[in-house]
Amino acid sequence: MPPPPDALPERPSTIHTADPLKPRGPWSFMKEAADGGLSKWSWQLMAAWAAFQVLTSVAWARHLLGFAKFPGSPGGSALPNNWGEHLTAKDIWELMENGGLKHEPFGSVVPLLAIACLVWVFWSGWAMQAELLGFRARLQHWFLGLLDALLIGLLPLGIVFGLARWVLSTLGGTGIPPLGWLALIGVPLVSMALVSALNLQWWLCRVDRGAGSSGLLRHWGRSFMRLWMHPVQWTGLVLGGVALRAGLAFLAIWIGWRLGGGSTSRVQLFLLLEFLSALVNAWLLGWFLRLVALFWRQDEKVREAKLELEQARRRAAMEAPMETRWPGFARTPRGEHEGDAEGAKRPGGPLRSDQIGGTNEA
Repeated sequence: MPPPPDALPERPSTIHTADPLKPRGPWSFMKEAADGGLSKWSWQLMAAWAAFQVLTSVAWARHLLGFAKFPGSPGGSALPNNWGEHLTAKDIWELMENGGLKHEPFGSVVPLLAIACLVWVFWSGWAMQAELLGFRARLQHWFLGLLDALLIGLLPLGIVFGLARWVLSTLGGTGIPPLGWLALIGVPLVSMALVSALNLQWWLCRVDRGAGSSGLLRHWGRSFMRLWMHPVQWTGLVLGGVALRAGLAFLAIWIGWRLGGGSTSRVQLFLLLEFLSALVNAWLLGWFLRLVALFWRQDEKVREAKLELEQARRRAAMEAPMETRWPGFARTPRGEHEGDAEGAKRPGGPLRSDQIGGTNEA
């Protein structure tokens, strides 16, 4: 008769059953990473990304306006009044060739503004991760982590995503319409996913450096394995995040294109849509940064616990008695071994106690 359930012995707690030290994949932190989405650095990240999206667009529009003006034309513009709704290829050609836009496509303000906003975005994300993990964000770790990511991540990630891009391009070249649409959408997404995966490797490397990882090879090995030990989960997060962020930005542009730019209110509405899509994309980016930091912290705890267990096992093995380490070995007194060995060599056998005493007295 089987014993009652209460009488059954409990399963011993191990690193795989104890919740604080249970190995977890990136997907397990999706809900937990939503906390802290409105922190100080999260707001800075959203403001920086919105500035990159909106301010650069406004600055570039002002730059284009300088090429579109033509003295003597109605409103001071060489383009028709409804150019925001019916921009033709001829208008674009006029701007590029006869307007001089090809010699100065972005001007001097737009690149500087874009670089400043991107630095703000990158530093806000780094400071968010450092604050979550409890150490200070340093420029040295931020920069060295980028070099680490390029050294250990650029080649393998480039091979994987390059192969995926080649497969999609080959399928698109078959002439089958569904596969053509798949290649048209998939190739740009794969290219953006490569950049996102490199960012992911950068985040793992800089967090490991910021936490004070000892040993360069150990740091590279752990940072590399944290990415490649969960390929399915990381790929899902990277591709899903890229598709969602690109979809929101494209939706804002599509709505703005449908609205047209024939009036000031329509242009302002388009800027508002772009601003809102930038805020949502920045929040998603911050969520991904927090998820990476939480995953790194749990993985580091698990690795340190395994290392302590291994060291404890080695110490116990070294301190164990000789019979425990080598069961076939029987420890005997030193004299017995020597006596037996000497006795085996004597013609008369081992010495007796009275012979030993007599020998000493003599």
